[in-house]
Amino acid sequence: MSDRSGLWLRLDQSLIGFTRCILCLISTLLVSLSGTQLAAQVAGNASATVCDEGFENRNGSCQSPDVPQNAYLTGSSYGRGWECNHGFQNVGELCEKIRVPENAYLASTGDQWACNRLFQRAGEECEEVISPQNGYVETRFGVQEIHCNWGFRKENQDCVAIDVPKNGRLSDKRSSDGWVCLRGYTAAESSCEPVAIPQDAYLAPETFSGWKCERGFRANRNRCDKIQVPSNAHLNRRGDGWECNRPFTRQNDTCTENVP
Repeated sequence: MSDRSGLWLRLDQSLIGFTRCILCLISTLLVSLSGTQLAAQVAGNASATVCDEGFENRNGSCQSPDVPQNAYLTGSSYGRGWECNHGFQNVGELCEKIRVPENAYLASTGDQWACNRLFQRAGEECEEVISPQNGYVETRFGVQEIHCNWGFRKENQDCVAIDVPKNGRLSDKRSSDGWVCLRGYTAAESSCEPVAIPQDAYLAPETFSGWKCERGFRANRNRCDKIQVPSNAHLNRRGDGWECNRPFTRQNDTCTENVP
């Protein structure tokens, strides 16, 4: 009986020892797996590092960008992260001072220059804009243009006097001649000739011919023909044609009644 009890005791001790070995192996395996996941997570976080504005990611760490002399940080994560100071321009990775030539000034943006008034750019210099005699220089939309005084017109870079013919006057409208004829006269080459007004017409300067037919007449080349108004009709509002009375309708040159 004592032999059997000792056998069972040895079996229980062996089973307990085996169980302890299994548990130790499982614990070791879990610790190893946890360490591998933690290392992978740390490596992933390092590669996905997001830097604040004004800094850049260098091998997982946020560092300030290299700023050249005469530049400042923009505080933005886009682009170089820096810009040149006022009065300097970017050349490669440097900021060089802008050379402002004579008769010029630094623009308000600070990154370029412009010529003074009455000067225009010629390469990297500013040359004077010479206004002609009897003319002046005007700046429009940043472009300097030469204009002539009243009574003069532009020919190349000069302003020459306008030769106004007899019975003409200076015009404030832009034209090749710079003059127009007085009322009652029409331009013929470089002179103003009297307007030939036909019978039953009157002066009308807003027309090309210079005259217009009276009401009830129609222009036909150089004369005015009387409008023949048929029966049951009347002159239209302009007076240069006719319309049928109601309830008549026009049929060629007559007015016919509408029959139900």
